[in-house]
Amino acid sequence: MSFALETSAIPTLRLPVIDATRENIADYGLFIGTDVPNSGLNIPFYAGTVVEGHNLPFVCSPPAVVRTAQVFKRSNEVRWLERHMDMTQVFIGLGSAPFVMVLGKPTHERLLDVPDLEHVRAFKITPGHGILLKRGTWHDFPMACADSVTVLTMNSDEVVKALANVEKAEEMNVGDVFKIDIPRRLGRRLIVDIP
Repeated sequence: MSFALETSAIPTLRLPVIDATRENIADYGLFIGTDVPNSGLNIPFYAGTVVEGHNLPFVCSPPAVVRTAQVFKRSNEVRWLERHMDMTQVFIGLGSAPFVMVLGKPTHERLLDVPDLEHVRAFKITPGHGILLKRGTWHDFPMACADSVTVLTMNSDEVVKALANVEKAEEMNVGDVFKIDIPRRLGRRLIVDIP
């Protein structure tokens, strides 16, 4: 039986796409835009022409890896959400196309092993902007709005290897990757209303 047939009777939660801002994304992670958060680092070589920012709170198990992925338009149904407890993953859109991130607030402090769907949102990230996720933020991989977008991601080598070494798309709990099948685990379908 195909996935579409298996889930046709499952209740659907529609996620409107909202523009990401520093304020509305704060519960999920740090908005990376054109301003310099935590500015004021004193490096004297270019004083008056550069506003230096202190280090961002990126954390991962070594070694850290920086890579890119080109994201194309796909189904607007979000089947998978994952979280990482040892890492604060980064996604930044390159070029002139926006992308959408589906994010759920961290639930581990409430000892929940699933996302709270009341706090899952779909954020449109402006071209050239991104997010540094908080530990435990539930997320799907970036989605293209219309045009393809290349995304720069900062990650741990452990997480990339775990995801690249699975034989088929299924739930996983390997190292710092906890990935769940939303319809199977929560009995709901998540549909992103990409304009």
